[in-house]
Amino acid sequence: MEDKKAKKTSGKTLETAREAGYFGKKMLKNAIDAAKEGRPTAWSMVTWWEGELIARAMGLEVVFPENYGAFCASVRQAERFLEISDSEGFPSTLCGYARNCFGYAKTLKDNRFVPPQDAPGGGLAKPVVLIGSGAGCDARYKWFQALGRFLDDTPLWTLELPQTGTFEYFLPGNKERNIQFITHQLREFVAFLESLLGKKMDWDYYGQVLDQTIKILNLAREVDELRKAAPSPMVAQDFWAVMMAHLYMPHDPEAYEFYQRVYAEVKNRVDHGIPAVPNEKYRVMFSELPPWHSLGFFDRLAEELGIAVVIESWSYHAAGLPEEERRGVTDPLELNARITYHKWMEYNEFARKYDISSSFMMGPALDWAKKYRVDGFLAHPLRSCRPATYSLLDTRNLLLEEVKVPGVVVEGDIVDLRVFNEEEAMDKMGTFIETMDHYREVRKQEGLDW
Repeated sequence: MEDKKAKKTSGKTLETAREAGYFGKKMLKNAIDAAKEGRPTAWSMVTWWEGELIARAMGLEVVFPENYGAFCASVRQAERFLEISDSEGFPSTLCGYARNCFGYAKTLKDNRFVPPQDAPGGGLAKPVVLIGSGAGCDARYKWFQALGRFLDDTPLWTLELPQTGTFEYFLPGNKERNIQFITHQLREFVAFLESLLGKKMDWDYYGQVLDQTIKILNLAREVDELRKAAPSPMVAQDFWAVMMAHLYMPHDPEAYEFYQRVYAEVKNRVDHGIPAVPNEKYRVMFSELPPWHSLGFFDRLAEELGIAVVIESWSYHAAGLPEEERRGVTDPLELNARITYHKWMEYNEFARKYDISSSFMMGPALDWAKKYRVDGFLAHPLRSCRPATYSLLDTRNLLLEEVKVPGVVVEGDIVDLRVFNEEEAMDKMGTFIETMDHYREVRKQEGLDW
């Protein structure tokens, strides 16, 4: 019988994707080194560039417990932290990233705030500040507050992100009021960090960070555009590796140089018809957060069934920033606000056309189904993440109704290996092939062009 504890690595198809782990290691090492040298570090939620760019510009070395949870799961070392979290009274249905973080934070405190030698990736140093976010889910809002149980006197600053529905977005003045709201709270965040760290913002450097971020986000979007080609030049296993550069380290010039090489490699594949999956038979879209502990599952889909996951995980993709969003903006904090707001609101125009009340997640899925010419939709409901789950069945129904793309549901979790049955998932996908074949014929009858 296969040992479910054994580490399974994903067979990335891009050479550049195989190099991408460097950025995760660099990020963790920079923070550990900073703590040893007496320089400040921060734990941040993913704020989609709303807060972490300011923190970087203020000289903080930033790490992301959500990313650390995914990393611990990928090396199959998350369960010990999950069990500690459970023993502290946190429910097992809570966000897997949060549970991993609680377990690690308790371990860190018990070790007198010295990262344990056996911690995956070297661990996370105790932060001088926690950067929270109200965007995405209720667990994220309360999670960093609950860390006070373990991190003692570490202050918390929570950033908000207005997430108006599709139709409310178009109310007169709504967009600009929301952007000004974000800008105002960013100004307060800067003042807070200046007081905490005893130093002033270097506005010139912050401007460089913003410019660097916009460059890499726009380039990452261009890579996404190349991925529309058939056969697919790049699959999910590659994306989940390279996203480290644009999601967590867009301020880093090394990350931009890396993305230039990603773009060149993917474009070369498109130009020469080189497939990521040599036996590509089916093109599938994945949503939303992957089972980080079992990315080898996607290799099996490719190798055994000829399934290429050609696009995935809206929340991790770069939105870029159109030139019209930058035109006339002289306040760097407003520019920062626009970067984040555009990520969450970019699909409102599209969603309104299809009468979708919530544009993010559902809007991209419907748009991408046509643009990436997918044969099926692979939904991954999570035991521990409601926001990445609640819209999946509606999305599946919408895709079938509007573009005759069928969906399949494979249940699991982002961190907890114990709730993912890979063999059962493979059986489902094998059966799903017949459904995809059927709907290829249905789309032809409906006059759709794939």
